[in-house]
Order: sequence, then structure tokens, then C-alpha cells
Amino acid sequence: METTLSVEEIRMRIKRSLSRTIWYLLICALLLLTSNLLFKTFIGEFFFPAFLEYEIYVNVIIVLGLGYLIISSASNFIYWTIRRRLDHATASLFRTIARIIGIATLLAVLTSIFDVNPAAALTIGSFTGMVVGFATQTVLGQAVAGMFLVLSRPFKPGDVITVVGQTGIVKDIGIMHTVLVSEDGSKEILIPSNSLVTAIIVKARKPKTEDDVG
Repeated sequence: METTLSVEEIRMRIKRSLSRTIWYLLICALLLLTSNLLFKTFIGEFFFPAFLEYEIYVNVIIVLGLGYLIISSASNFIYWTIRRRLDHATASLFRTIARIIGIATLLAVLTSIFDVNPAAALTIGSFTGMVVGFATQTVLGQAVAGMFLVLSRPFKPGDVITVVGQTGIVKDIGIMHTVLVSEDGSKEILIPSNSLVTAIIVKARKPKTEDDVG
């Protein structure tokens, strides 16, 4: 269904996801400010000062709840922005990367709220960095290779090529994969972009016509 969306519909979804992200950020900042004022002035002075220690838990709930909404809307904004130019699969991969980075950022924010010691903060930062690195390494490598293929155009749709042991007619050159159709039309073959960049590609020559000879 997403492939039938018009350009105007995609633009509307981009604006909607961006506006939601901004609103969630503003609401999160407002709630944190309100929590700080309540605990530092009203509750601390007129009720029990012991309640001040619960401020951190209230802030964590605010950051977790609004943080999830911010990550979700921001990743959707990235998805629809990329979706204007590229296919659904590629846009979904970048949305997943954005969510992973967002979760890592959320963990870092929670670490600062709890005011953990530097050693623990370093451990959490190293762990989240490692997760993001492993999650994005293959995807970004594929994306860079795909952009190289799109720019260099070593072959084009309609060409018959043999690569990594597969022969077929080029149907589409995407960021993540190049789609080949078998010569009998019975199947589609998806070749990862990074495999194409480093592989030997055999392109069949089209037979000469009388116009070419002339």
C-alpha cells in the first residue's frame, strides 16, 4: 500500500512526524521543568523534604515515556524523508538505525539523570556505542556501495549480467540490492550492493543490428 502513496501524501507524513517530534520535545522539557519547580519549591517547603528524593524517579518516568515517543516520531520523520527518494526497504533500514541511535541516546540521558559514577557511565557508553556500531556497520556499508553503483552505473536495467555465480536481466538498481530476473522469468535474484562492488561482473553484449553496422 505504501508504494501507491502520492508525493503530496508523503509530504504530509513528513510534516506530521516532524511536528510531533517538536511537540514531544517541548512537552518533555516543560514536564521536567515543572517537576523541578514542584519538588524544589512547593513539595520541599510545604510538605516533607524527604519527598525530594523521589524527584529523580519522576524525571525518569517522564524521560522514558516522552523519550520513546520522540524516538518513534523522529525515526518516522527520517523514514518518510528518505521514502521520497528511495524504496520502502531502504527507508525502513535507516529508520531502524535511527531508533537504535535514539535508544543509545536515551540510555545516556538516563545515566546523567541517575548521576552514576564515571566508570559506570563509560561502561554504558561503550556498550551502547558497540551496539550501534555493529547494527549500522553492514547497513551503512551496503548503502555506500549502493550509492556508488547508482552513480557509476556499470550496468543498467535491461542488461544481462553474470555476477557472484548468478545470471539474469537487471530489473532494478537499488541502494541495498540490485534485482535480477532470471532469463526464463521464473524468479527474481537480489544481489547485495557490497557484493557487486567487489565482484567481477560479466555483461552480455547485445547483438549488433543493421543500423549499428551501417
